[in-house]
Amino acid sequence: MTLRFGLIGTGGGGHLFAGALAGRPGGARLVSVCSRNRQKATDFGAVYGVTEVYTDWRDLIRAGVDAVCLASPTGDHARMTVEAAGQGRHVLTEKPIATSVADTDRMIEACRRAGVTLGCIYMYRFLETARRMKDAITDGLIGRPLMAECIGLFYRDQPYYDSGEWRGKWASEGGGSLVTQTSHTLDLMLWMLGDVEEVVALYSTSPLHRIEVEDITVGLLRFANGALATLLSTTAAVPPQPRSLSIRGTEGTVGMIDDRLTQWDVPGGPSPEIEELMNAGPVDRGDTLTQAGYADSSLHHRQMEDFVAAIAEGRPPLVDGREGRRTTAVMEALYESARRGRVIKSA
Repeated sequence: MTLRFGLIGTGGGGHLFAGALAGRPGGARLVSVCSRNRQKATDFGAVYGVTEVYTDWRDLIRAGVDAVCLASPTGDHARMTVEAAGQGRHVLTEKPIATSVADTDRMIEACRRAGVTLGCIYMYRFLETARRMKDAITDGLIGRPLMAECIGLFYRDQPYYDSGEWRGKWASEGGGSLVTQTSHTLDLMLWMLGDVEEVVALYSTSPLHRIEVEDITVGLLRFANGALATLLSTTAAVPPQPRSLSIRGTEGTVGMIDDRLTQWDVPGGPSPEIEELMNAGPVDRGDTLTQAGYADSSLHHRQMEDFVAAIAEGRPPLVDGREGRRTTAVMEALYESARRGRVIKSA
C-alpha cells in the first residue's frame, strides 16, 4: 500500500518534508501541497512533481490523503492536527509539536480517539552519532549519569525574523532561540537522560533583534535519575558556534559537536567502529549557524521511513506525540521559570 501524503507549508520546512518523501520511504509519496499563495504552492509542487495544490489547509485535509505533514507555524499545529485526526488522517508535525503542553495534549487525545498516528520531527535522533551516545548511556558505559551540557550558540540577523510575519512572536512560534534552534539538541539530551523533574531559567532579548520572543535562554535542569544539566541557547552569538551536547557519568564522558562524535572517554576506550565514527569528516547539512533550515533532508527521510513503518506495523513511531510533548513541556517550564523567577516542576 502506498500512503498518500499532503503537505501544509512550503517554506524551508516544507522542502525538508518534500525532499524526504521524494525517496518514497516505505512506499509513501507526496500528492498535494498547500500554501496561502497559490502561485507559491504551484511553483513548489512543480519542483517535486506535485500538481494538486491548495490555498486552504482544510481542503487539503479533506481531499482524501492518508497522512498530513505540518510545516506550518507552530501555533497552527494543534487546530490542524485536531482537524486532520477528525478526518482520519495520520499527522507528522515539524518541531516543536505545539506551542504549549495544553495544545499538545489536545493533539494526542484527538489522534488517540481517531486511531491515527501522531509524530513530531526530531530528526537528529536518527543520527548515528546520537544513537551511539544514547547506547553508551543505556548500556552503562559512562556509569551513572551525573552532568550534561546542552549548548546552542547560533546567530540570526533581523532579516531572518522579518522574513515571515509569524517569526519572533509568542503566539505563532511559541518562543525564540530555545524552541526554534536549540530544541533539537535539548530533545537529544532528554532522549538520552529521560524525564526532567524541575528546571530554573532566565531569558532575555538582546539589542540585536526587534522581536517579541527571547533570543537568549540560560537554564538548569534536574533529571529524575538525579543528573543535572546546563542549557545555553541564543541566536545572538557573535560569532556563532557549532551546537554541542556532552553527557558525563561516574565512569566516563561522551559528547558530540554538530553531527560529529567528538568525545568517547569510557572504560576500554573506543571500539574500531566508534573510532571510525569519530574520524569521519563533517557532513554538510547547510549553514545552520547563521541561516534557517537545512540543505540536506536525509535525516528527515530516515524519520519518515520510521513513521511510515509505524503506520504499517500498528506501532507508535520512535518520536510520537508523547515524545514531542516531553520536549515541549521542558521548554514551557523553562519559560515559566524565567517569568515567575522560581524553580518549576516539569509537567
